[in-house]
Amino acid sequence: MNAARGKMEAARIHPTSAGQLAALRARELPPPERVAPNVWAIASPIPDGGVRYTLSYVLLSGDSSFHLLDPGWDSAENLDALRGNLRTIGVSLDGLSTIIATHHHPDHLGIAGTLRDITGAKVVLSRAERAVLTHQLGPWRRDLEAYDRVLDGWGVPAGRRAELRASFGRAPLFADIEPDLLLEDGDVLELDGHCLTALSTPGHTGGHLCFVDRERRVVYGGDHVLPQIYSGVGLGVLPGAEPLPDFLASLQLMRRYEEYEVLPGHEYRFRGLAARVDAIAAHHLRRTRTVAALGAEMGNAPVWDYAQRLRWTPSRDRLEGFYLNSALRQTEMHLNLARSGLLEVLLARHEGLAGQTLPQNIGNPDGSLIG
Repeated sequence: MNAARGKMEAARIHPTSAGQLAALRARELPPPERVAPNVWAIASPIPDGGVRYTLSYVLLSGDSSFHLLDPGWDSAENLDALRGNLRTIGVSLDGLSTIIATHHHPDHLGIAGTLRDITGAKVVLSRAERAVLTHQLGPWRRDLEAYDRVLDGWGVPAGRRAELRASFGRAPLFADIEPDLLLEDGDVLELDGHCLTALSTPGHTGGHLCFVDRERRVVYGGDHVLPQIYSGVGLGVLPGAEPLPDFLASLQLMRRYEEYEVLPGHEYRFRGLAARVDAIAAHHLRRTRTVAALGAEMGNAPVWDYAQRLRWTPSRDRLEGFYLNSALRQTEMHLNLARSGLLEVLLARHEGLAGQTLPQNIGNPDGSLIG
């Protein structure tokens, strides 16, 4: 697809909130905003990150009670921001009934446990994501000898290992929490005037959920489909998972909701879901195709060598610690896909997409690497 066609496709992604778009450009937190009947978007601040806030959603019921989707970071700043935003909307924290998280990352599930302690609200997560969270907090995270074997397999030079080991050994930014309700794909969550259908969308994490409100014709997208950001893939999965093919398949599921407005976890709400799905699929398939092409020259070279030949955001000259580890893991995923025999099938399924010229991304939600 030529550059003009690619720009035409990108133009079909339409922001539906001038206020959220302006706040993003100004690097400010947007004020509370009514986005649908009895639904408000609020900004939950994120400390020390390239992305400053999560978009959380307040789902009002007929009385003073409400439900909160993706409540954000577990911090005093976020708790204060939540109280202030709720006052603006006309409710108080005492009315919180249900806390729903699309996935376990600290900028989404983070403060759920604190809010439950304060209010007694029920916490809702997918069953698959509960298993992922358990794994992410498991003893393997402290097994530096096992991680050294991973670095051996990747071919990481001795001079770059200390920073990777330090990043690996850091305490996780999320805590364990036992949800009150676990959801499966297709489950319907009835919430006093809000009927949400759970849609399993693994890839970003192993148990990520989107939620569809057919009455309001909106999709709560978490980090699965964002308007400009290319979310990282495989940022919390179970052993043996294939997050990249899972992610591409999950993207295609979203096309059936092309006529819906997307309420994402970051940036701004938008329409043009099919165009955005195509752009994200093209982004990842283009990288896999690049890795496959390098394979003709590099053969069985280690992951480290392949990663040095790819373009990263931030640039590979500034990749350190967590970012470097993420780049290597994502290179490994693309290399595995390129060698699996599935690439041609996926390219045929997404015919023409991997050649699109697409707009550059502007950041990422979880410190994950994007290209």
